Amino acid sequence: MNRRSFLKSFAGLSLAMAGAQLAIPTVAKCKMIAPATDLVGKTFLDQRIKNDISRLKKEKPYLRIGETHCHSLFSDGTYSVDKIMARAARLGLDFLVITEHVQPRMYPLERTLESIKERARCCREWSHPGLEPIDVYPAFEVSTLQGHLILVTDQAYLKPGNLRDLRTQFSPLDHKMISMEDIAKMVQPFGGISIIAHPEKNRAYPFGVSIDFAKQHLTGLVDGIEDISTGHGYEENYSEELGMASIGSSDDHFNLIIGTTVTGYDSRKHNNLLSAVKARDTQAIKVNDSLDDILGMARLVL
Repeated sequence: MNRRSFLKSFAGLSLAMAGAQLAIPTVAKCKMIAPATDLVGKTFLDQRIKNDISRLKKEKPYLRIGETHCHSLFSDGTYSVDKIMARAARLGLDFLVITEHVQPRMYPLERTLESIKERARCCREWSHPGLEPIDVYPAFEVSTLQGHLILVTDQAYLKPGNLRDLRTQFSPLDHKMISMEDIAKMVQPFGGISIIAHPEKNRAYPFGVSIDFAKQHLTGLVDGIEDISTGHGYEENYSEELGMASIGSSDDHFNLIIGTTVTGYDSRKHNNLLSAVKARDTQAIKVNDSLDDILGMARLVL
């Protein structure tokens, strides 16, 4: 499928959904769009992303890059953990951070723990010949009183026996929303990091924390901030202003735009993502902008 054909078909679907957007729940909208996104990934976007990543790695062979914000069927995504991991590996990414939602009365912590178990299982039982298993992390996206915060823990917590520690520490999140400051402190005993997701993005509920709040309360506490987001359509330099690690991500729910914006770090200096983020030594990288023209349209209906 060429770019023009996809733009026409996606525009028609988006306009139809726009007329019914008040009546159709977000999850249902995601399911409606999934067949189209699957088609465009396979026929249009994947090879472009793969080529761009290959070119980037050829220029900087020491660079490790990956996706730091996406969702699977365990929260509000439309694809399985296995399919997301396989596609990320196929595109040439080095690591993948799946960030299921945790929110009282909507997204229970137990679903995230099941997602983490599934990531570990997929690594153990890798069933994609010709592809190396991709590096994954235990992670989730918490709804706090001020907005969304991504937590990523040490990979030791991929082991089933260690999940009970995560359950004990974060079980209060099933019952009430907590301040972003307190949530950031909760991940530290697990060797983890915290990342501000889509700052300054406003919704009817706490979604993206304001930069003013971050300056006053989160500097020196939160480790990173999303400077570039494909899914939310912005490119900023918040990290320099706040003294945090620069993060690039997609916030993908369709297994489509993973890899279009990534976080990179120098493997000569850091042996994993957590080390690089804690050192404030990462960079947000826009890899591919092929769908930028139509993502704005999609944001109107999702």
